[in-house]
Amino acid sequence: MSSTLPLRQHTPGPRPSRIPSLIGFLSLLFLLLTTPLHAAENVFTSGKAVAEEAGRLAGETKLFLKGPVDPYLTETAVAATLFGVAYVFDEKIRDEFAGPHHGVMKGITNVGNAVSDPLLHLGVAAVFYGAGAATDNTKVMGLGEEMGEALLLADGTVFVLKGVIGRGRPYQVESSTSYRPLQYKGGYDSLPSMHTASTFALAHVLSSRTDSIAGKLAWYGGAGLVAFSRVYQTKHWASDVVLAAAIGELAGATVGRYRSLAPGGVTIAPLSIEGTPAVAVVGKF
Repeated sequence: MSSTLPLRQHTPGPRPSRIPSLIGFLSLLFLLLTTPLHAAENVFTSGKAVAEEAGRLAGETKLFLKGPVDPYLTETAVAATLFGVAYVFDEKIRDEFAGPHHGVMKGITNVGNAVSDPLLHLGVAAVFYGAGAATDNTKVMGLGEEMGEALLLADGTVFVLKGVIGRGRPYQVESSTSYRPLQYKGGYDSLPSMHTASTFALAHVLSSRTDSIAGKLAWYGGAGLVAFSRVYQTKHWASDVVLAAAIGELAGATVGRYRSLAPGGVTIAPLSIEGTPAVAVVGKF
């Protein structure tokens, strides 16, 4: 598909501030320095905790890699269809948002871009984990742990795919089918969007800890705003954020699935064997 849009020279704006991420890491450092001796066992003070975390990440990675086929084959088919549709209309969508941005929409999407920084997300996860460790609050520490694991899965996957695929950014190239795979060129790291994947991974973890429907909608509404912001400001093609959202959602779901199958956690399920009532004990031992 061709486009009549002239190739634009992209003038980089001011680099996003790293201050929020820096504040997060400094806060974590303060918490670690003031951690009481009775704090919960954690990766900062225990080799056993480090080994357990490594084991969890390995197990989650296996589930993550199998996830698109087992058990999320239907969801994968839906995501692939949405990606294909977005891919067809990528250039038209880019052209629709081309030109100067101003007013309320610019302000809203600036906020969406600012809060989607993957480094900021990792900083937030680290602060939650450190705060839980410092106060002996295993629930808070567990939340930080889940966020961190989901982010590592999502961001790590996107980082690899960006370089392998090498798709040109919408501000860099005229055609949405411009690729330089395995060349790691600046401006050719569009597919998928790390900001979007990171945000959806967080949204899944946080929504799973939220009981109200309104709260869940708020988390995913924020993630949707981030995806829209990346496209509206022509930092990504529409199909970039569709794939990224699927990756982030899979990462968050994988962490939850792994923990539901943690050793010692079992589920009792009714079944029938040749007409005789029975129960099955399902879990990971």
